[in-house]
Amino acid sequence: MPRPNAPPQAVSPVATATPAISPRSPRRRVVLALSLLANVLLAVWLWRALPPAPAPLSTAVGEAVVLRTPGGRLEVSELRQTESFEVTRDHDVLGVPMGSTYSRVRVPAHYRYHVDLAPEWRVRVLPDGGVRVIAPRVRPSLPVAIDTAQLQTESRGLWSLFTGPAQVKALEKGITAQLGRKAATAPMLDRQREAARKTVAEFVAQWLMTQTAWQPHAGRTVQVLFADEPIEALDAACGSRPDCAAQWLNLGSP
Repeated sequence: MPRPNAPPQAVSPVATATPAISPRSPRRRVVLALSLLANVLLAVWLWRALPPAPAPLSTAVGEAVVLRTPGGRLEVSELRQTESFEVTRDHDVLGVPMGSTYSRVRVPAHYRYHVDLAPEWRVRVLPDGGVRVIAPRVRPSLPVAIDTAQLQTESRGLWSLFTGPAQVKALEKGITAQLGRKAATAPMLDRQREAARKTVAEFVAQWLMTQTAWQPHAGRTVQVLFADEPIEALDAACGSRPDCAAQWLNLGSP
């Protein structure tokens, strides 16, 4: 007799073998660890190289602070020249040199100089009817003005894309202080001295000679010396008499 159909038997799925992943070699792990450490150190160095956030200004924006100049000032000269500020910084990771970054800022600077009107001005009549004036010392008017519209910056080097902006910003931040120190140096004061001498002579001729007591000397020669000039120059202007300038400056007109 025919046998009844047997229920179909479940067919077990064929097991698929998963290939085992071989572990990475110790050498590769060391390379990856060193690379990660180098990236972390570089990130920390770049973060530390960034300048700190500027402190908030003590004066509100748009609020003016009015300062008085006792006695007033007479502006006597001006020097204009382009100034350059440069810096080069070497970079290394774990003691290994990684190149350097060179940054430069160039900007036109306007140096202005003045004499104070408050101190005593010493005036002496010369034998020819002219006058000799010893004016107060010439001082720089600070801060030195710069033309920001013509400010130029540049950075070069392997890491300049990352470190250049911070170096340029640091250079720009120090411009005011560096120009102020330069304005007060002897070479800068000497460069403007003759222009200042002419300005003071014109001031004396146009102001002093209009006073009643000095009108007889109007149109005569005006010689100008400054209190900070070498004592030899003052003595020579006094006729080379010993201690002439010292007496004039400290004890009054000889």
